[in-house]
Amino acid sequence: MLLLLACLDAETPAPTLVERVDPFIATGGPGFRVGSATPAATVPFGMVKLGPDTGLENGGIGPLHCGGYYYTDTHLDGFSHTHMHGVGVPALGNILFFPGDGLADTVRGPDDWRTTFSHDDEVATPGYYAVTLGNGVRAELSATMHAGQHRYTYPEGSEPTLVIDLGYNLYGQNLGARIRVDGNVVTGFMTNDDSFGGHFPVYFYAVFDTPIESATTWTEGKPVMGMAPGSEGSEVGAILRFSGTQIRARVGVSLIDVPSARANLEAELAVDQALDATASQAAETWTRAMDGFSVEGGTDDQQIIYFTALYHLLQMPTQYSDADGRYVGFDQRVHDGGGRAYHSDLSLWDTYRTAHPAFDLFYPEKAGDFATSLLRMAQQGGAFPRWPVAQHDGSSMIGAPADIALADALVKGVVDWPVAEAWPLMVAQATGAGEFPYNARPGIAEVESMGYLPADYYGGSVAWLQELAWADDALANAAEALGDHERAAHFSWRSYSYRNVYDPEMGYFHGRYLDGSFADELNPLAWEDEFVEGNAEQYLYLAPWDADGLAALLGGEEIARERLENFMMQAVYEGAVLGPGAYYWHGNEPDIHAPWLFALWGDRERAVYWVDWVMESQYHVDPDGLAGNDDAGTLSAWYLFAALGFYPIAGTPHYVLGAPIFDSASFPVAGGLFTVRKEGEGRVVEGVEIDGIEVEGPTFEHHRITPGGEMVFYMGG
Repeated sequence: MLLLLACLDAETPAPTLVERVDPFIATGGPGFRVGSATPAATVPFGMVKLGPDTGLENGGIGPLHCGGYYYTDTHLDGFSHTHMHGVGVPALGNILFFPGDGLADTVRGPDDWRTTFSHDDEVATPGYYAVTLGNGVRAELSATMHAGQHRYTYPEGSEPTLVIDLGYNLYGQNLGARIRVDGNVVTGFMTNDDSFGGHFPVYFYAVFDTPIESATTWTEGKPVMGMAPGSEGSEVGAILRFSGTQIRARVGVSLIDVPSARANLEAELAVDQALDATASQAAETWTRAMDGFSVEGGTDDQQIIYFTALYHLLQMPTQYSDADGRYVGFDQRVHDGGGRAYHSDLSLWDTYRTAHPAFDLFYPEKAGDFATSLLRMAQQGGAFPRWPVAQHDGSSMIGAPADIALADALVKGVVDWPVAEAWPLMVAQATGAGEFPYNARPGIAEVESMGYLPADYYGGSVAWLQELAWADDALANAAEALGDHERAAHFSWRSYSYRNVYDPEMGYFHGRYLDGSFADELNPLAWEDEFVEGNAEQYLYLAPWDADGLAALLGGEEIARERLENFMMQAVYEGAVLGPGAYYWHGNEPDIHAPWLFALWGDRERAVYWVDWVMESQYHVDPDGLAGNDDAGTLSAWYLFAALGFYPIAGTPHYVLGAPIFDSASFPVAGGLFTVRKEGEGRVVEGVEIDGIEVEGPTFEHHRITPGGEMVFYMGG
C-alpha cells in the first residue's frame, strides 16, 4: 500500500507556473491593509481586465473597492471591462454588464439588480473568471489584450436578460455616453470622469453570438423602445432579452473610436471562438510571460506567493495602444506607436522603488516600452508625468518619480528607447527650464540657493525635498552613464540637499523655515504637514541611495542600526492596525526599503532577519495576503526581490544583498537565464559568489547578472 501511494505521488505532475498563481490573494484586507487586487480575467498589461465589481446589499465602501472587487462582500453589481490593480483610489470600472433573470425595463443601476454570490461557486485563474450568482446564472469571463468574452448560462425556465450600464463607473461620473443596438451588435461609448485620471472616452463594440430578441435603451431614466434603439446622455444603458439558456458575447474596447474597438475585437477574437479557447489562449499567454522563472525548495505557500507576485507585477502599466499600434496621447490626438506598445496607468511614486527595477531586470524589452511611453507623454503633453492615467497625468503623490524610473532603466543598460530625445527634456524639467502644464518641480530656486524647501511656503516640504533628492541622485547616475559629467556633478550636489532639513536636536528630518530655523515642535508618530503619507519616523530612512551619509547624520552606523532596530521592533509590538502604521509600515512606500539598510550599515544578519520577518508576517496566501495596496505591483516586486536575496536601490546600478528563501531560483535575463541558489542550512550568510567570484561588501552591480550566470549564497548559523 505504501509503495502504491509512493508511485501515485511520483506520477503527480508538478503544478505549472500558472497553476501556482492565486488571483484572490490581496483582494481583501481591512482598512488600510486592503490589497485592492482584482480577480478579473486579463492578460499581461491587458487594457481589458474583465471582472466582478462587488458590494454589500446596499452598495460598498469606495476605498475598499479601488479594484472593483472586495473579497468579504456578499453581493455583486456586475462585470466591467476596465480595472486597475492594487491602487489606492477607485478608478475605471467602465462598460458594466449584468446578467439578470427577467429584469424589468425599469431597472436603471446596480441598486435595481444587485445579487448575492458565494466564493464556494467562484473560480479565478490567470485569464479566466467564473461565478454562480444568486439568481442562478453561471457567469464565465475571459479576455485578450483589448477584448473581453462573456458566457452566461441560465437555469432552465429562466428569462435571460442582459443589462449594459454605461452610466456606471467605480468612482466619479459619466460625462456623456451613447449606446446603439443594431441586430446582434451593440456599440457605444462612455466618458469616464474621476478625480484621479481626468476624463476620457471608452468605446466598445459588442457582438452577441446569441440572437437578441428584443431591446430597450434608456437615457436619463427614460426608456427608448424598439428593436434598434439608441440613446445618448450621461445615464445611458440597454436591456437586452434572449431566449434559451445561454448568452454569449464578444466585446472589443478602444480609447480611439467605435471602429477601432471593432478592429480590436476582430483582430483578437474569432467569430466562432469559444470562451474555453480564449481562456486557454490567455493561460498560454501568461505561461509565456512567466517563462524562465522557476524555483526549487521553499514551502508551497512561498511558491504560491512568489508566482502570484509575478502575476500581479504584470497587471500594469496598462497597454492602451490598439491592435494596430495607434494610441491617444496626452495631447488627445491619435498617434502611431511606431512599433512600440504604448502604456499608461503608471503608479510611479510607488513603482519606481521596486516594480520598474524588476521590469529592467526581468523584462527589459517591456521596460523600453514603458520608457518610450513616458517620453511620448512628455513630448505630447508637455512634461513627464507623476501618475499617468490613460490620457492624463493624475498628478497624484509627490516628487519626480519618472526621473528615477527612466534613470534606473538607463543605468541598467535598458537603452532600446529614445534616450537622446528624453535626456534634454529630463534636464529641463529638473532645472525648471520652461513651462510645464503639470508636474513641475516646486521650489527649484530655493533648493539651489538655500538647500531646502521652506516649510512656511511649501506643504509636505520634507517629503518633497527627500523625494526630489532621490530623483537628483538618479539623474546624476544617468548623466554619468551618458558622459554628461557637468550635469552629473550638479545633480549629485543637489541630491544631498535632503541633509539640510535634519534637525540634530530633534533627531529627525523636520520642517525648516525661510529664516533657517526649525519648527519648535514635532510629533514623530503623527502625519505632520511637512510629510506626505507618513511621519517623521518613517521618513527618517528615505535615503537608501546615500546610506553612508544618512548614517553619519544619525551619529554613525552603530547608532543608526540601533534606531532602525527599535523602528522595526516597535512595528512588531504595534502589530497589524486598521489605520496607518506608526513605525515600519510595509503597506505604504516611504519606508519599505528600511530593513535592507541594516546590510548597508554593516549588519547583513539583521537585514536577513527583518526581511524574513516582513515576508513571513506581511505576505500570505489568502485575500488578506498583503499589508496594503499593492500599488500596481510595488509590494509584489518587493517580494520577488526579497525571495531572490537581493534588493534594488532604485536609480542606481546597485543591489543590496540579503539571503534567498528558495534552494534555487532562476529568472530570465536577455538571452538566457540567471540562477540564484544557496548552499548550506541556516539564515546566516557566510559568503556570496557570482560566477565564482566573491562579492565583497553589501552590494553588487547590475552588470554582474548575465545570461547563464549564477549567484551562490553560502549559508550557515
